[in-house]
Amino acid sequence: MNGNLLKLSVLVFLLIALIPLSSPAAGKDLKIALLLWRGETMAEKGFKDGLEAFGYTTEFVTFNADQDVTKLGNFLSSIASQSDEFDYVYTFGTTISRRAQLVLNNKVPQLFNIVTDPVGAGIIEKATAERGNIGGASDAVPLSRLFKITIDFFGFQKIGLFFNPREKNSLLIRKEIQALAKTHRFEVVDFRSPPAAQILKENLQKLIDNPKMVDAVYLPADSFLVSNAALIGRQLRSAKIVSIGSVRNFIEAGVLMGFAVDYYELGKAVAAIVDRNQRGEELQQIPVARGDFSLMINQTTSELLGIKKTEFESMTIEIIP
Repeated sequence: MNGNLLKLSVLVFLLIALIPLSSPAAGKDLKIALLLWRGETMAEKGFKDGLEAFGYTTEFVTFNADQDVTKLGNFLSSIASQSDEFDYVYTFGTTISRRAQLVLNNKVPQLFNIVTDPVGAGIIEKATAERGNIGGASDAVPLSRLFKITIDFFGFQKIGLFFNPREKNSLLIRKEIQALAKTHRFEVVDFRSPPAAQILKENLQKLIDNPKMVDAVYLPADSFLVSNAALIGRQLRSAKIVSIGSVRNFIEAGVLMGFAVDYYELGKAVAAIVDRNQRGEELQQIPVARGDFSLMINQTTSELLGIKKTEFESMTIEIIP
């Protein structure tokens, strides 16, 4: 090899070495439909920030059903008819994710988020090979552990369960709590609260009028209940009832305590799923993301109920003012 050719070879090698190693998907433009049930939450902010951090330029088209099943049906029909325009459809919550999975039927990759039990709700199969063109994140928290903690502290024998009989997620949680009731020998008192404000108010008023109906109240991760967190927290606090929730909004609104995952971090986890898929992994082969959870205590409510912070000193907790 002559001197000039050797110099050229060395130069080419150095130039290649200086090229930054990046994902083959870095810088790609994406178009994603956001199909939401109760407007944007921190989950969507985390999703957007996560995609930006991975280097994607993304156009988002938002469809907010605003807890209206008719709107949801119209949106799904619209998305299905123009499915070729979207790289992904992001769906929030169990109700939307399940309906979208049925209507879209793998026409466009689907990303679900804030779904407590995607297998139980029929959104995905246990076996990844049978899942279809879908992936996402679960906001499930360990109810067995949460109930053990609350039973150890409060020793309740009767718990009031607020749930939406029209939402699959609520029914699945109710089934799990009924199983826990058999194990720990407590009674479950149902407060059926479908998406009708008057029924919810009536149920809360029952507890205000007779707070000894139950020893504690549990609030599942249900969109209708979460959207009324301020009302629920205020009324349960005024009734001085021990209350437990599984969404941060509840504890921030006055519910005493609960396990909750970070919606923002779950959104970022779904963005990571997109990146893995763009790098070549099949969506159905990527495990469902699950968020870390923390025990949260509402300080104002705990003081009102005469519960001292020192009672929780043996545990890692987050105090909500």
